[in-house]
Amino acid sequence: LPSPPPRQPSHPSRLDLRQRRCATSSRASDITRHREGERKISFSIKGLQFGTILAPSPIPSCPAPGSSPDPSTMSKRTPSMAQSATSAAIGGVCNVVAGQPFDTIKVRLQTQNAAEKAFSGPLDCFIKTVRYEGPLALYKGTSGAFASIMTENIVLLTANTGIKKAYQGLLKEDRALTLREVAFCGGIAGIFSAVAITPAEVIKCRLQVARDTPKLGGGGGEHYRGPIDCLQKTIRSEGIGGLFRGLSSVLVRDLPFNFVFLGSYEAAIVAMTKLRGRNATKDSLSPLEILTAGGLAGTFGWAVVFPVDVVKSRLQTTKTKDTMINVANRIMAKEGISAFYRGCSAALLRAFPANAGLFFGYEMAQRMLFK
Repeated sequence: LPSPPPRQPSHPSRLDLRQRRCATSSRASDITRHREGERKISFSIKGLQFGTILAPSPIPSCPAPGSSPDPSTMSKRTPSMAQSATSAAIGGVCNVVAGQPFDTIKVRLQTQNAAEKAFSGPLDCFIKTVRYEGPLALYKGTSGAFASIMTENIVLLTANTGIKKAYQGLLKEDRALTLREVAFCGGIAGIFSAVAITPAEVIKCRLQVARDTPKLGGGGGEHYRGPIDCLQKTIRSEGIGGLFRGLSSVLVRDLPFNFVFLGSYEAAIVAMTKLRGRNATKDSLSPLEILTAGGLAGTFGWAVVFPVDVVKSRLQTTKTKDTMINVANRIMAKEGISAFYRGCSAALLRAFPANAGLFFGYEMAQRMLFK
């Protein structure tokens, strides 16, 4: 009898499985990948949708050693210079409203000499000003402050945006700016803002030191009915040059101030975004975090440059031509080193709410107006 045919195995052998897998692979009609950044990869066999699998997300590129996230990449938008100017104007309003009373106290303390000594400190200055002149006296020079702060913020933040973009274009490699480079760009932007704000600063300081009652050392010197009257009298008695009195001290103050101010603000923003996690951006920070970063930046900046600000206030409230060095030497000889920190507590008290308001207004305007 013929032998029966060999029995076929009930389960495919490893060779059969390998052959079937190769055949299936050769019949696959297409594998379609979605654009980079999406996680789903779909594929079909003979035109039939087979299924989807998950692919790992692309790993974000790491910044260069020593660099920090570029502020423009920390947000979903990159503001134009026009958008920066509009947002800076809104931030300037918040800055003046929050900080003007402190600024008036600061300037009054800075400009009193040892012989006059009308105020023993910021609290005494506040109480006496409100008692003898009324609470609105704390907002003396507000129109000048609006002109000064609005001009400063619009010029500073707009110039800072342009300078950072220009500096980024000069780099040979595509990388984020380091915090040092961000601070450097802020210092350069301070040159433009210093020249722009000096006339308004002169008017503001002269209005702030004008005291309407002899009890506060008033009764002598020049008195002004308002900013226009102050402007006219300054030009009439000193010429156009009188509006730029103290420009050198403003430059010496604003370059290091803006280096520290804008650099520390970006450092605070970077730290807060890192604390929030890997995918956090500046836009994901809460208003409280923006207020905190702006307030800390302003406090650090004023702590560094306050002695120069004392010299600036003295220069701008006098009608005699003088130099920054002569004024500084005279203060040191007659009043001692402590005179360079007169009004510092009021300045630091002002710095936090004023600059918190500045960046809060700036960042919120960016989010709401230019989504």
